[in-house]
Amino acid sequence: MRTSNYMTLNVERESVCAGDDAHSPHAKRFRLQANGTLSDALSAILVDGYLLTISSARVTWIAVAKDGPVAVLAQQGTEPKFLIDPTTLVADCVTPKAPVGLFFRYWGQADPEVVFERLKSGRRLPSRWSRTPKAK
Repeated sequence: MRTSNYMTLNVERESVCAGDDAHSPHAKRFRLQANGTLSDALSAILVDGYLLTISSARVTWIAVAKDGPVAVLAQQGTEPKFLIDPTTLVADCVTPKAPVGLFFRYWGQADPEVVFERLKSGRRLPSRWSRTPKAK
C-alpha cells in the first residue's frame, strides 16, 4: 500500500521451533520509500532484527515474493544472495495491498550457499532439518 512517498511492506516468517509458534503469526509491517528496492527492504528487515536467530548461529531463510523466491539470507553474517536483481523495486515484486508481501521460509541449518545454488538452478532443496555440506 502506497501513501505519498512511502509504502508499507507486510512481511511474515515461519516459526523456527514449537516455542516460537506461541507467538505466531509472525507478521510485521515495514515503512519504506515508495521507490525502495528489494535490497533496501531486506536491509531494513535485517537491521530491525525481525528474522529470528538461534544459538547454533546457523539459520537460513528464503525470502519469497509474489513470483517465488527472491533471496537467501543467513544468520551467519553474510549478505543476502539475490535470485533476482536487487535493484528491483519492492512495488514491482510484491502484490499491492497483499496481506503478506514478503514471506520468509525458515530453511533450518542448511548451508545457505547450497540453498541458493539449488534455487538458482531449479534443483531440489536440501533438507531443512540437517546441515548440508558446503557448496563446491
